[in-house]
Amino acid sequence: MKTTGMVRRVDGLGRIVIPKEIRKVLKIKENEQVEINVQDDSIVLNRYSDLDEYDISLTNLITSIEEVYNINFLLTSLNSFVLTSDKYKEYQGLELSPYLNSVLDERQDIKEPIPISLSLNQDKEDIKVSYVIKTIIKNGDSVGLLILLTDTNLENNDLKLFDLMCNFLDKYLE
Repeated sequence: MKTTGMVRRVDGLGRIVIPKEIRKVLKIKENEQVEINVQDDSIVLNRYSDLDEYDISLTNLITSIEEVYNINFLLTSLNSFVLTSDKYKEYQGLELSPYLNSVLDERQDIKEPIPISLSLNQDKEDIKVSYVIKTIIKNGDSVGLLILLTDTNLENNDLKLFDLMCNFLDKYLE
């Protein structure tokens, strides 16, 4: 394990402050959940997301929607893409673009009914798609984004399918 040389005091309630420099490097945001583990004689902190651990039913649902409706879904945690349709597999595990981070931070829901440029990741080229983005909220906290992408104009049925997926995800996260 790498040491940083930073020393912090434990207060009377057992709290310590994670230095700003470390939070910045690990992209830990204010109010973000952190998982605490013990490994040998060390305390290990990991970023935590309710969406990082999903089962095969969610993967199958996204794959089936892509095959039947030619619509793509991407699911993000607070920092990265955790589940994608096959067409966007190269984004899985990548960090969110600054644009998507701002959508998440501001808890926005966005609908672009005609294809326009969208930045998913700052290291990849923008894509031209129609899209709907919804911030996923659990217990009052933002936990990620659900994104629908299509190469054609959004239609009413696409929006109904997106609402269905949002409802499924709400129940899935309960």
